[in-house]
Amino acid sequence: MGFLHGENKIIRYDIILISIIVFLTLFGLVTLFSASYLFASNQPARFSSGLDPITGNIIACVIMLFFFPALALLRLDLLNEGRLIVFILVSTFVLNLFPFFPIFQRTTHNPDTDAMRWVVYGTINFQPSEIIKVVLPVYLAYILSKNKDKLGTFVRGPLPPAIWTAIFCSLVLLQNNFSDAILIFLTSLIICFISGIHLKWFAIALGAVIPMGIYLIFADKDGYRYQRLINFGQHNVDPTGAGYQIINSLEAIRAGGFWGKGIGQGSLKTSMPEVHGDFIFASFAEESGFLGIVLYLAIIGLFAAICYYVAWKNKNFHHKILAFGLATPIIIQTIMNIAVVANIIPTTGVTLPFVSSGGSSLLMTLVSSALLVNITRRHILSNDLERDYDG
Repeated sequence: MGFLHGENKIIRYDIILISIIVFLTLFGLVTLFSASYLFASNQPARFSSGLDPITGNIIACVIMLFFFPALALLRLDLLNEGRLIVFILVSTFVLNLFPFFPIFQRTTHNPDTDAMRWVVYGTINFQPSEIIKVVLPVYLAYILSKNKDKLGTFVRGPLPPAIWTAIFCSLVLLQNNFSDAILIFLTSLIICFISGIHLKWFAIALGAVIPMGIYLIFADKDGYRYQRLINFGQHNVDPTGAGYQIINSLEAIRAGGFWGKGIGQGSLKTSMPEVHGDFIFASFAEESGFLGIVLYLAIIGLFAAICYYVAWKNKNFHHKILAFGLATPIIIQTIMNIAVVANIIPTTGVTLPFVSSGGSSLLMTLVSSALLVNITRRHILSNDLERDYDG
């Protein structure tokens, strides 16, 4: 149903979804500022250009003030146009080649040690792999809905998704971004599973990818992937080295207690390197406590429930796959980030959607959110038309 019915009132859940998105965005800005203002002020040389950890997020919000309504009202059949999809795919591929060119790298870039994840040009700093988290679901929704009646064949079923998933994952791996490559692969698997592709192709894909992943982790024993895995759960062995971040993260969570210390009152955030990135949830936990964590998880849960409910109930196959595809990276990324901060899984480098520093991440999260609002609104309207017709 498109509405939640109450006595003498009707609440539209597309409006609820918009309210959640606005809240998460504003909450993210407040949390990021609280976690990072001391970090930025203590490193004046690094942030002398004014591009402190929150600036990119503010810019992303300003941009989306104009584009969010446009995307929420966009004709979704445009995302079923083959020529437009090809243009978007090729453009995303080309953009993800930019980090490999010296002209788009930091002047201090060291090719032997630094990851090549960003396009840097003047004051512009953008991570093109974030675009893939929107573009790949858009493409998969298009190609799987186009081949809906032929998904049982290899050429029209798993092959097209496998090709572009492999291309994008390879690019991201070459950018030295293993965690995002895993996220992109998992998103593609889930979308293909929801679409109805035969399970045997999943077994083949996992049979090929899992050994490859193990090789990438263990082949370079001096690399960060191997060290993160081998040091997982051993943070007390090297408390001033590999375990430093996790020890401080867990201490911050414990220090928050039930009520928390209050926004801006956390002290352990100053001892966590790059707290504005992967470990920002630890700063939030210290300041908001157990109660704040529960409320945050409830809001994220409601966001997921609305998105997946609309996807599950949607009679338009393209909209169904698109909704699942756009919501899944946000949900998986949130779960992975919190699991890392709580020391449930090894450190991944995955940021917290809506919250962590990174204008490109927030921008693409809001693009996905706007399209999810669009799908939700259209699902409600289609139900209303059916109800009026039946009446």
